[in-house]
This record gives sequence, C-alpha cells and structure tokens, in this order.
Amino acid sequence: MRILDRYILGKFLAIIFFSLIALNSIFIVVDVVENISEFLDKGTPTAIIIQYYTFFIPYIIVLTLPLAMLLASMFSIGMLAKHSELVAMKASGLSLVRILSPLLLSSFAISILIIFFAEFVVPKANSAKAEIKAKYIDKKSSFSRASIANLALHDRANRYIFIGNYNAFDSSAQKISIITREQGRIVERIDAELMRWQDGHWLFENVAKRDLRSEQEKLTLFETVDSLEFEFLPGDLGAVQKKPEEMSYEELQKFITEVRRNGGDSDRWLVDLYLKIAFPFANFIIVLFGAPLAASRVRSSGAVGVALSFFFCFFYFGAVKVGQTLGQTGTLPPMFAAWLGNIIFFVAGIIILYRAPK
Repeated sequence: MRILDRYILGKFLAIIFFSLIALNSIFIVVDVVENISEFLDKGTPTAIIIQYYTFFIPYIIVLTLPLAMLLASMFSIGMLAKHSELVAMKASGLSLVRILSPLLLSSFAISILIIFFAEFVVPKANSAKAEIKAKYIDKKSSFSRASIANLALHDRANRYIFIGNYNAFDSSAQKISIITREQGRIVERIDAELMRWQDGHWLFENVAKRDLRSEQEKLTLFETVDSLEFEFLPGDLGAVQKKPEEMSYEELQKFITEVRRNGGDSDRWLVDLYLKIAFPFANFIIVLFGAPLAASRVRSSGAVGVALSFFFCFFYFGAVKVGQTLGQTGTLPPMFAAWLGNIIFFVAGIIILYRAPK
C-alpha cells in the first residue's frame, strides 16, 4: 500500500471510529432518557440496565454504521478537496477513482464483515435484550410479546396456522391462513380476515374455506366461524415466534422453507431475509455515493457535510423502509424491494462519480 493510500485510509477509518462512538452514545442516551421512568418504576437494577444496553450495542452499530461511513467519506475527501490536496493528487496523474480506491475497497471489506457480524452476533444479542426486557422491565414470568407480525404455528401433526398480525392487548389477529395436510399434500385451506378470542374460544370473521380433497376445488364462504378448535390460548401466541432481527440468516431461511412447504405466503419474510444481505452493503454503496460528492464540493464547510450526510441517510433509510413495506405487501418482488435503497444510491453514486471533476 502506498503512503498516499495509508494517509487517505487513516483519515477515513479514524472518522468512522469516532463517528460510531458519537452516534452510539447519542442513540443510547436518547433511549435511556425515553425509558428512564419505566426503569425506575419497575425497580430495574442498574447492572441489568447496563446489561440491557450492552446487548443493544451490536444492533445500534449495524444501524448507524452507514451514517458513520457517509460522514467519514464526506469529511475525509471533503478536507482533501478544501485544502487543495485533491488537486495536487490529480496533478500528479492520479484519477479520482484511483484516489478513492482505498475508501471503496475498505468499505466493501467492512460490508462483508458486517454481514458476518449481523449473522452471528446481532441475533443473539437482540434475543438476550428482548428476554431482559420481558423479565425485568415488563415483569413477565415468561418471555412473550404484546404484539407480533408474521406468526407461524404448528398446531397438530397435519395443521399449520399463519397469522399476519397478532395483538395481545385485545387477543385479536388479522390475515389468518390455516393449512391442513394429509399424506404430504394440502387438502384444506381456510383464510380469515380476523380472529379474536371470545367466550373461551377463537372466533373467525370473513372466512373462505377451500376443500382440495377432490380434483375440483370446493369454495365455501362464511361471515363467522367458531367451530375450529386450537391447542393454543391467547397467552401462548406472543412467545412462539422470534422476530426476523432475532433470527440468523440460516434460521430465517429454514423458517421460510417451512412456510412455503405448507402453502403459506413467504414474501413478507423473504424481504427480511434479503435485507440481511442488502443492508450491510449499504456501507459500500453509501461511500460510493458520498466520496465523489465530497470531492466536487471544494469550499463546503464541515456543517454542510454533516447536514448533507444526515439528509442522504434519512433518504436512504426512507427508501429501505418503503421498499420493505412494498415487498411485504406484495407490491414489489421481495428481492427488488430489499435492494431498492441500494439500487437508488448505487445508480446515483455512479452518476456522481462519472460527472465529478477528473
């Protein structure tokens, strides 16, 4: 590695380090201020609070690293441009792509590392954090949730239940699909818009029952159905399913395979699966976008760089959330929905790099 590469990379990595410390500190302080009254009301021990936020840190790192990377690229290259160092490098015969190569290569390597970090560290930390919250803050004897989306149950040897959204406050659920299998094939499917606990049993509303035992499908519609017997109670539902961020890529992939095998809609989980790869690569793509932009803003101040970084990260996270929602509702294909934010910024980065002064 040349001296010039080490000089540029040193500035870049140093700003990432200090940005991560600052962003994580802000994130934790804001969360503590928001929840301090709840901690005090529940008498949560200080050691448990420290443990809770220790398990929170891995998730915060993955969440804030793209912003830290953008800040680092904007500041490191922006300062080179402001002090005419970038002009001197170009005058010596180096292209802008060659000057930016240490940042691009290192950000790509960081993206790969974050994939493994998010696979092996973050799910376990998130699960431990959720258990601490349930036991010491929510004061529940068993680990359960107030609400949960995308729930899957195996009720009997041949019956599988998929629930879009469950609310523990009123013991109601939406978007229910019940699949019955016999000898390896689906023989019955029941879809309901609403399921709620009433008078000691589950009541279903707006029900469509499909009998698939014969060659010709038989469809029957009901306004309400209360004759289905289940082996689970309302209190059981909050504890049976991890959230996607608490599952590793392998665990979520196995879960999706099971959903598909039983005839369920897997798109809502596929988006979360693809995001486990797409989101870490934001660290590379956002540098590809930010570094050429900083190189073209010779007289920009540090405040402008910070403002632009926050604005573009806000736009990026908005694009990711919009893509995730559109993918889970079936409006966009899951793969495209998960990569929507990255695609937008990758194309914008290539355009900015092409148009930047050479």
